[in-house]
Amino acid sequence: MKVTQLRINSFRNISRAELACNHRFNIVHGANGQGKTNLLEAIFLLGSLKSFRQARTGDLIAWQEPEALLRGSVEAGGVERQIAMHLGRQGKQVTVDNKSVNRLVDFFGVLNVVAFSPEEIFMVRGSPDNRRRYLDRAVFCGDVTYLSLHHAYAKVLKNRNQLLRQRDYRGLEAWTEQLALAGSRLIMRRHAFVEEIAPLFSRFYREITGSDEEAVVCYHPHPAIGRDQTTGVAELLRQALVAGAAAERERGTTLVGPHRDDLDFFMDGKLLRLHGSQGQLRSFVLALKMAEIEHLRSTAGAPPVLLLDDMTAELDRKRNLHLQQFLADHDMQVFITTTDPTAIPLIDAHHCSTFRVEKGSIVS
Repeated sequence: MKVTQLRINSFRNISRAELACNHRFNIVHGANGQGKTNLLEAIFLLGSLKSFRQARTGDLIAWQEPEALLRGSVEAGGVERQIAMHLGRQGKQVTVDNKSVNRLVDFFGVLNVVAFSPEEIFMVRGSPDNRRRYLDRAVFCGDVTYLSLHHAYAKVLKNRNQLLRQRDYRGLEAWTEQLALAGSRLIMRRHAFVEEIAPLFSRFYREITGSDEEAVVCYHPHPAIGRDQTTGVAELLRQALVAGAAAERERGTTLVGPHRDDLDFFMDGKLLRLHGSQGQLRSFVLALKMAEIEHLRSTAGAPPVLLLDDMTAELDRKRNLHLQQFLADHDMQVFITTTDPTAIPLIDAHHCSTFRVEKGSIVS
């Protein structure tokens, strides 16, 4: 899967830009604040409909412009397809091959993207909500049906919480049963995904860093559920909800379920968010992205496009060289932003294009 052409109009600080993209490496360089990350964000939007910066649609449109327009030509399996996205003050409009897209199932999979930005290390050290958001997005990228499961659970949770807040417990038992069933489906899908990427992640961390550090990722449902499958996750979740009923009524909210679960990362048996260095954190998240890519390669039949924003920051020379050798050894399209192109040996690779960005324009 490759982006062959990218056209951008009135997006962030980019008034107009057009790129003929290399099928392997694309190095986007320039000083800070010139628009390098905006190029990557445009590609990510065309693949996922969302910004990896968690930005609102209105914030993506250039100042005093009514709308932004993104167009991408995507090649996969010898077939070229066209994606276009209009960003207006009222929302987004998307077309694929000049046809309007009204269902997510008709959109996702046309362009699969995985992005890494420096802000993602805060996912490791930040709140459980950030890690859940990452996990849900990663599962969804490989399985669009997951979104309907997530929405179903969110709807049941909202209704159950409303009864708890209003101290109206009539019908609460029925919502508890529905929550256990909907929640178990999320838990099982999340658990399966983490189980699939965990060995890939550990291997890729060693390859990227050249170290023998043991890196582990674990999904932790509610302690009362754990990994016991003998009586079924739905029943275990229901039991946990019943056991916590008094505390829930006192606090007026649902205290057990996948909306409270967490994703933990360990380095040599130590919790990474408490003991990891900046370089370890960055290498950890990069390895996680590589595991996502390999998972998508196996589920979708082709590797996604990888977007690396400011990849060399906080990496020592050894880790940087190992990462770039890793990228050279794996057949996928990569977009990399940097303030210092000389820090990226890939720039001398045969299949590599460079773009210098200045004040929102590609100048060379």
